[in-house]
Amino acid sequence: MLYIVNKKGEVLKDCVERLTSHDVILLIEDAVLAAVKTSPSSVISTLASDISVYALRSDMKARGLDAQRCYERIQYVDYAGFVELVENNKPVRSCF
Repeated sequence: MLYIVNKKGEVLKDCVERLTSHDVILLIEDAVLAAVKTSPSSVISTLASDISVYALRSDMKARGLDAQRCYERIQYVDYAGFVELVENNKPVRSCF
């Protein structure tokens, strides 16, 4: 299952509680802030290793974030990658 998350904090925590093995999270909009290592939210750092985490590159750039400040496990996608994630991970759940 693909979870598309647009906010960090409670929205992200609620999403993480629903995850099962091999699920995928895509961080968009303000949720990309959770990718930062110094972020108050340590939710990303506590995920099981079989959970894939992606962040939308354009939202990272819009917020002045770069990969060096983020958790190493984060993979970055553009809009084409976003579409590919949706195509390859059914069902899709939006967490807003």
